[in-house]
Amino acid sequence: MSYINKTIFLNYIACPTLGWKTKRGGFPRQEGLNNELLFLEGRKVHKLSYQLFPSAVNAQKRNIDEAAAYTAEILKNPDNKTLLEASFVAQGFSVRVDILEKNSDEYEGKNCWTLYEIKAGGKYKAKYSSDLAYSAMVLLKSGICANRFELKHLSSDYRLGMPVENLFSSIECSEKVNAKLKEFLSIFDKAKSEIESGVMPAPYLKRSCKNCPIFDECMGKGVEKHIFNLPRLSVLAIDELTAMGADAVDKIPQDYELTEMQKIVRNCMITNSQYVSENLKPELEKIKAPYYYLDFESVTTVMPLYPNIAPHTQLLTQFSIDKSYRLGEISKHYEYIADHSKDCRRKIAEKLVEYLGTEGSIITYASFEKIAASHLAFMFEDLREALLKIAGRMVDLEILVRKNYYNVDFHGRSSIKKVLPVMIKDMNYEGLEIGEGGDAAAAFAFMAMGLYDKEKIERTKEHLLKYCAQDTFAMVKIHEFLENKVKTLEV
Repeated sequence: MSYINKTIFLNYIACPTLGWKTKRGGFPRQEGLNNELLFLEGRKVHKLSYQLFPSAVNAQKRNIDEAAAYTAEILKNPDNKTLLEASFVAQGFSVRVDILEKNSDEYEGKNCWTLYEIKAGGKYKAKYSSDLAYSAMVLLKSGICANRFELKHLSSDYRLGMPVENLFSSIECSEKVNAKLKEFLSIFDKAKSEIESGVMPAPYLKRSCKNCPIFDECMGKGVEKHIFNLPRLSVLAIDELTAMGADAVDKIPQDYELTEMQKIVRNCMITNSQYVSENLKPELEKIKAPYYYLDFESVTTVMPLYPNIAPHTQLLTQFSIDKSYRLGEISKHYEYIADHSKDCRRKIAEKLVEYLGTEGSIITYASFEKIAASHLAFMFEDLREALLKIAGRMVDLEILVRKNYYNVDFHGRSSIKKVLPVMIKDMNYEGLEIGEGGDAAAAFAFMAMGLYDKEKIERTKEHLLKYCAQDTFAMVKIHEFLENKVKTLEV
C-alpha cells in the first residue's frame, strides 16, 4: 500500500497541488554529492543519539508495513519503555519516529509517551514543530498518545573527543507542537480526501510558488514574463500581486509601487531590451589594476572534521586567483587547496597575503570572500592588518552587475552561473566533473572523512581546482564584457 507520509502531508500543507503531485512521484528527487553528504551525516547523528538511550529497543525494519507490525509487537511488552525508529500506519498515513519514550502521564487509562526528534541542525527551526506534529498526529490515529515533545539538536560547545552527551542540546517544544497538532487534526479528513482524490487540486499562485521545485510545470508554465523574475520582490508584494491576479509583469498596474530596479527589469521584460546604467562606467573606473580575481571554496559539515572545531563550522578549503594587468589577459594564476587531513586556515591566510600583494583591486563575486578574509584577520593576530587591508580592497562584481546591468535572460537572477552564459555565450559550468558549490564542499568533506582512496583523492582535487579556477576566469570575462559594453555605448 502507498501511504501518505510526512513529506507528502507537509507539502500538502504548503500547497494542496504539490502534496497531490508528491504522492504520485511528481516531486523531484534531490541528487548530487551535497545531498549524499546530508544523508550520510544525518544518519550518523541519529545513530549517535541512540547512545543516549542504551536500554532502548530498535524497531527498525526496511518495509513500512513490516516495521509497523514489529513496532506493535514490541509495544505489547510493558517492559519496553523506549523505542528507536518505531513505525506506525493509520488510516492511510505512515510515519517513522526517531525516539519514543514512555513517561509517567496517562490519557484515558493508557500510558503517554515522549517523542524525541533528532536534528543535525544547530538550532531550533519552526518547521521542526511541524515534523513533530505530523508524527504525533499519526501516533494518535494509531492509538498512541504522545504528549511531550523534545527536539535534540547539535550543541555548538561540542568538540571531537567529547562524550556523546555533549553533542546534543535539548529544547522542550510541547506547546508549539500541540498547537500545530491541533491545526493538523482539524484538516486531517480534508487532506486525506484531496491527496487521495483522482482529481488534482487546482493550483493557485502564492508566495511559496517562487521556490517550488515544480513551478515551471505548474503556475509558471506558459507565463513568459512572470512577476517572479522581478528582483528582490518582497513577501508583501507577492501577496498583493497574486491577490490581484497579476502573475506577469505586464499585468502589474502602472501605479503599483516597485523599486527603481524592479521598474527597470519590468521595462526590459516588456520591451525585450537590456539595461545599462549611466553609473556603470564610473563604477568600473573605481576598479584599479593590477586586477586580482579571487574565489574561495569552503566546507561546512554537521560533525567537526578536525579537533577544536564546533559542529557546523565553515572552513575555507581552497582558493583561486587570476592576476591581470590588462583587461581580459591573465598574467598569473595562483591556486591553493588544503590538506584534507587537517585544518589549513592558517596556511590559506598566509598564501592570501603572499599572493594578493598590497596594490590593485581584488574582484570577487558576492560578499563571501570579504567576510571570510575578515574572519581570518581576527583569527590570526599577526596577519590581521594585512588581511583587513586585503578585505578593504575587495570589489563585489555581483553588486556592480545587479545595480548597473540587466539582460532579460537573467530572469531576475544575478548569480555567476546565471549571468555568465548570457554574457559570454560559450562559457558555462556544464563540462566540469564538479560544477556546483555544494558538490565541491561535499567532495572535500568525503576526502576529509577518509571515504576516498588515494587515487580518487588526487582526481577529486584536480576537479576541485578546475571548478574554482572556472569561477575566477568567469569574473575575468564578465569584467571584460562590462567594460566592452560601456565602450560600445560610447561609440
